[in-house]
Amino acid sequence: MSKKVIDARIMAMRGRNPDNPSDRKTHSNGRFRQRCELGDDTSNTLTSVAKDNYVVEFYEPEDTASNE
Repeated sequence: MSKKVIDARIMAMRGRNPDNPSDRKTHSNGRFRQRCELGDDTSNTLTSVAKDNYVVEFYEPEDTASNE
């Protein structure tokens, strides 16, 4: 039986300063770390780099009571 997708959202992989994620300075001094940022209906990207954008699908939970 296939699972039912109940929602799909855009996720972006971004390099951020772990101590101050809202800091967008270009010089990270090696401090930036990759993190996932879950968006809404748009990718919020200014480039066309495909590797930075993902689609996350949320599935309907399985009925665990019927598996007993």
